[in-house]
Amino acid sequence: MKSAIPSDKHNLLLELTDFIQQVINYDSPPPIPPSLASVENLGTLYQSLVVLREALYALAKGDLSIQISLKGYIGGALKTLQGNLRHLTWQTKMVASGDFSQRVDFMGDFSQSFNAMVIQLDQTINELMQKEKELKEANRQLMDEIAVRKKTEEALRESEEALRRLAITDPLTGLFNRRHLNHIAEAELRKAIRYQRSLSVMILDIDFFKRINDQYGHTVGDRVIQQTAFLIKKMIRNTDIPSRYGGEEFLVLLPETTAEEARSVAERLRTALEHTPLRIKGSSIQATVSIGISEFRREQSSDSSIENTWSGLIEKSDQALYISKRAGRNQVTVL
Repeated sequence: MKSAIPSDKHNLLLELTDFIQQVINYDSPPPIPPSLASVENLGTLYQSLVVLREALYALAKGDLSIQISLKGYIGGALKTLQGNLRHLTWQTKMVASGDFSQRVDFMGDFSQSFNAMVIQLDQTINELMQKEKELKEANRQLMDEIAVRKKTEEALRESEEALRRLAITDPLTGLFNRRHLNHIAEAELRKAIRYQRSLSVMILDIDFFKRINDQYGHTVGDRVIQQTAFLIKKMIRNTDIPSRYGGEEFLVLLPETTAEEARSVAERLRTALEHTPLRIKGSSIQATVSIGISEFRREQSSDSSIENTWSGLIEKSDQALYISKRAGRNQVTVL
């Protein structure tokens, strides 16, 4: 039979057990009571429990910088846990920086979950990078296609503009052609009739042009036509509308201009042409023009059709041109 523990020792043992539980379980460890101060090595045990509490609490909060002074099995276990957590922290930082080769092999089930997470992250990021690459390639192809379409549209616009210019201009001089001039003239006549404004028509014909062609050839003849067109554009006003009407004949439409005002324009032009010889291969070719002018006056009746009115003005300008030719050429005549 076991011998019974004396009651005073039994009470001391109960008090000691209760105190140790308080040190372990309470939020703050109580101090050693005076009644237990004489217990041998209790102070050392008390300090070890306090250090253990602080270490566990620090590790639980994630504070891995605490210095663990405990020795023995428990101290070694705590230090091992602290070291593992520090290494895991470093590995987590490496994963965050893009190193998905990191693996944990020292924390049981957590290791499997951590490693599975890293593998999944690696796969997801690789898939995202591949998708990004595919999107960039698709975007590049789209941008290339847009650039090609823009170039095609620009080429089409330029082609359409070139065709439009070809349709309305004379290729030798760059002036409006006869067809387009007739279209413009009809619109200008309608404005002149509606607002009761004057409008004049000037027809110019290069004098002795056939002689120039026969003597110097058609290439030189073309140069004479081009120079005449250039001087017409240079000498007329911004509001006047020049055209090549056929062969060596030009027509200038002068909106809101009386016959006498048109005569002043025509005289400046005739004088400029007279004093601007064409120099080719040491030769000087003097070309002059004869000019005929007619006017649509504000008081004229608008009973006739636009086409008839325009034809009448052309015919009258032709008659004036014929008079200039008969009178010796290089002259201006107004009817």
